[in-house]
Amino acid sequence: MIEQINVTNFRCFKHLEVPNLKRVNLIVGENSSGKSAFLESVFISSGSLAPTVVFQMRGIRRMGNQIVVPTDAQAYRGLWEDLFYNFEYDEKISIKLTGNPNSDTRHLSVQYIKPVGSQELPFGKQPPSSGNSMPQQISGIPQVEFTWKRAGHPAIVSTPKITSSGLQYDSSRIDFFPCIWFTPGAHETTDDNAKRFSELDKKGEIAAVLRVLNHEFPYIESLSIDYHAGVPMVFAGLKGKQRKLPIPLVSDGVNRLLGICLGLANFKGGTILIDQLEDGFHHKLLPSIWNSLYALAKEFKVQLFVSTHSSECIRAMRPVLEGHESEFSLLRASRRDDGCAIDSLPGSYLESALEQDFEVR
Repeated sequence: MIEQINVTNFRCFKHLEVPNLKRVNLIVGENSSGKSAFLESVFISSGSLAPTVVFQMRGIRRMGNQIVVPTDAQAYRGLWEDLFYNFEYDEKISIKLTGNPNSDTRHLSVQYIKPVGSQELPFGKQPPSSGNSMPQQISGIPQVEFTWKRAGHPAIVSTPKITSSGLQYDSSRIDFFPCIWFTPGAHETTDDNAKRFSELDKKGEIAAVLRVLNHEFPYIESLSIDYHAGVPMVFAGLKGKQRKLPIPLVSDGVNRLLGICLGLANFKGGTILIDQLEDGFHHKLLPSIWNSLYALAKEFKVQLFVSTHSSECIRAMRPVLEGHESEFSLLRASRRDDGCAIDSLPGSYLESALEQDFEVR
């Protein structure tokens, strides 16, 4: 469990401290108030492969995740500079997640260091014709350094390097805390869901997922892995239908709920980030979906960070919130003159606000 998050010089956060995090953390706030950046701070610090995660986050933000090999120092710096608050890359990024127990504590720092030696030029382009086929060498290329540290373990340092074939970084160390991000901008693939379903099925642990799907959509009687056009994917057996259907053909909402449930069950003891929970679900389903997510989070010892813009989605969580206030927190994001901030409020505040029909967004 993550109990507190401290962020410095990352994205829209100059300095941020978010204490009193619980099993379920509801994130609200206006557009451009820092909700996605906060989820990114959790996501990027979950393991030592932060350089790779940076490009995953670009895909989630619909910026594309293609690496265009830079040809000079400024272009190289541009690969990373948007991570820094106000593009102030002379300052170090620091993200610390304080865990309970302390062995769950981890810290990520990102900084530019003085270049050592020279780099090979050109980066993916042919050198000008000079009668010499040897690559050129130049010095002064900036070097970004990612340092990831887990409590009680040695630090893991990653320094992405430019080569003629692209970016390279050491991926031999993959110490991480299980973390997955569900967002409308980056749906789980049929292959992702098939692999996670298969892992659970082999261990006889698929019943919890089927229970949720059947409860929300009673016409789903069974789940299995089958092939569609040569591709393995999760199929649903439907009440009154002889032929099974691939889940994506049943409903986008069914497919999204399946992906989230498979993530909860496969990432035991980990962190699940859900952006815009309401996306793809009819409002009548939201109360029971909240109940199912909370039940699965407790069963698999998972911590949830859930964002929403929907007042219906927030009101729908009231039945599961009542009596469990100590396991919920409200994180209210806002934009200020010196960057974004997040106020952490207890579940009891959220329950009282919903009871009195106050606006909490």
